[in-house]
Amino acid sequence: MKTISRRLFVLIVLLLVLVAGGIGVLYTSGMRSLYISEQCKMVDEVYALLLEQDIPQLCEEENRIKERAEEDEWEEQTGSLLEPYENNNLRFRIRDENFDLLYATNKMPQIEGGASGSGGWSGFDRQRMLKYSDDARAVYEKSGSVGRVILRGRHVLDGVTYYIMITESTYVIDRSADYAEHVLLIVLLVFLLLGTVCVRILARGIGRPVADAARIARKIADKDFSERIEGQTKYQELNELGESINEMSDQLQSYIRDLETYNRLLQEDNQRRAELEQHRKRFVNNVSHELKTPLAIISGQTELLSLSRDDEKRQQYCASVLEEVNRMSDMLSSMLQIFSVEESMEHIPMERLDFGAAAAAAVQDFMPLFASRELRVEQEYADNCYVMGNAENLRRAVSNYLMNAFRYTPAGGLIRVSVAPSNQYVLFMVYNEGSAIGEREMDKIWNRFYRGESAEDENRPEGTGLGLYIVKSIVLQHGGVYGAENKNHGVEFWFGITRSVD
Repeated sequence: MKTISRRLFVLIVLLLVLVAGGIGVLYTSGMRSLYISEQCKMVDEVYALLLEQDIPQLCEEENRIKERAEEDEWEEQTGSLLEPYENNNLRFRIRDENFDLLYATNKMPQIEGGASGSGGWSGFDRQRMLKYSDDARAVYEKSGSVGRVILRGRHVLDGVTYYIMITESTYVIDRSADYAEHVLLIVLLVFLLLGTVCVRILARGIGRPVADAARIARKIADKDFSERIEGQTKYQELNELGESINEMSDQLQSYIRDLETYNRLLQEDNQRRAELEQHRKRFVNNVSHELKTPLAIISGQTELLSLSRDDEKRQQYCASVLEEVNRMSDMLSSMLQIFSVEESMEHIPMERLDFGAAAAAAVQDFMPLFASRELRVEQEYADNCYVMGNAENLRRAVSNYLMNAFRYTPAGGLIRVSVAPSNQYVLFMVYNEGSAIGEREMDKIWNRFYRGESAEDENRPEGTGLGLYIVKSIVLQHGGVYGAENKNHGVEFWFGITRSVD
């Protein structure tokens, strides 16, 4: 099986060969082609410049400058048009219509046996003249191992035909390219040798951490999180791979712990549902048991009512029956409230409420009831006390607290209602003057049907013992908190619902 280090080694070596060979090929072929192309352009430009000149006068002037230079080799050639180009390795030959040489870069003009000579034009001259054209362009010619850029142009000026040849030898560039090929071959071999050694070391440096990472990943797959990738390498990617594997290991451990927690919570939820079902059955049994007493009383009072002829006693029996009926009605109403709350604990519509305004509206509905006993009511509502909740159930919880305060506040006493933010909650608080709650009863008052240890006290207000249990259920339904504490000359009940922030 091929390892990543071996494959990486082979790929990089091939890449080195391709890069080095490609550079060599591009240099040797591209350099010569580029040089020839640029020189052809320059020759064409020089030829176009010559066509703008007076050829006879140009040749005469250039020959005169050359003669002076030969007489005094220290004299600088000034005013020469062709001299700068000749210094750049260009060579010029200009002939007249008889093919006599008017100007040549390396020699003085002389009659070479043209038409004016004794022999007339030779066949060789005629053959050479045919190579000249009116629309001449520079081209590259190569004979054997020697090449040159050459332009042969024919130009007619004042009825006289002139033959212009411009050449440049590519010997230097050819020699340079040949030399470069040899040098590049040596450089390529050295480059490949050094590159192979470096790549081998690099491949080992990369392969070892990858192998360690694979080994640790297999352990993680077997749920063995005892080993981690430690230390840093020279390569950022391998360091990031190690960090990612360590992070994956941590996350998997966390997910497994969360899964175990979720399983435990699921078991607890199933147990809670089972307990809830048992509570409902127990609740129905309790309600049935609680209804037996008022039903027995109603039955007895009704029987006595049918036997009695005394109007006063008959009114007492009727009042007693009515009292028991009201008590049963309150109990059934509370039972329906509890069923409503418990049945909707998982699926309840929520909305954003101004809890201060909702509490104030509930208190306003109780004002006539408070006035019947001349109770003093103080109210304080903070601004921007918004919560996410079910309006109907929260109104029911507020009403139960208010009714509880009404029942346990002596005539002319004080009830204080307030809504205020506190950390992440909005608190609803109801204080009422009256007797304190015993410390042993403080936790029991939230249970079903609990009406205190003094339930047999004749002066104790009547109730079903379900009001505070309903408040607790509603608050827990909203993920809130609740409680009660004794205050100076009274008791304060409170609950908190999570604040809603825009």
